[in-house]
Amino acid sequence: MDDQGRGGSADDLEKGSLPRKTETGVARWWENRILNALVEFMVLGIIALIISVLAQSFLVKAFEIPSISMEPTLKVGDRILVDRLTYHLREPRRGEVIVFRFNPSDPANRTQGSNPLSRTLDLVAEAVNVTHRESTPFIKRIVGLPGETVEVRGGSVYIDGEKLEEDYEVVRGGPEGTWRVGEGEVFVMGDNRPNSNDSRSWGCVPYETILGRAVLIWWPMSRWRAVR
Repeated sequence: MDDQGRGGSADDLEKGSLPRKTETGVARWWENRILNALVEFMVLGIIALIISVLAQSFLVKAFEIPSISMEPTLKVGDRILVDRLTYHLREPRRGEVIVFRFNPSDPANRTQGSNPLSRTLDLVAEAVNVTHRESTPFIKRIVGLPGETVEVRGGSVYIDGEKLEEDYEVVRGGPEGTWRVGEGEVFVMGDNRPNSNDSRSWGCVPYETILGRAVLIWWPMSRWRAVR
């Protein structure tokens, strides 16, 4: 060091030491880099959370089958994916397997809102477990459509007096009778009909309680298949 205290000696430089200002600059550089990385991770986490909530609200949501009411189509423990988009674009169709909020006759289990924005907010709130926490997801197959008369007689289903030809496997039995399907509603039954709590017991399912249609069994892998 010179007589005015400036700089460092050749020995210091050879040993790899840095002037104090350089050391401070490197430390600040690392602090800024770590801070920027943390901010980036937080932003990415928030974006991922938003995408996940929106996807579960309007695109697809996973459910687990809790009972035997849909056997042999769906078995206890099957994990399924439910398409939440289609019914925003068209009405439900006969033969589709749907997930809905139970009890469907309780107005509290309907999607709330008098306009598209308020209904959208209700669906988003449900995805983060703010609304509809008391409802239980049920899964059944659509048998009757709005305006139809559904009759179950001798193990077979009749729609407006015509026998319904069902191209899926069912276990026949359980309650029989005649029901009228109202506008904006569907009549649903489990495929395991002697062991299904369905529209034969508590009536039709309003559109506003439907969460979506089951499209895929994704777990266990041995049962990977489309839901039909």
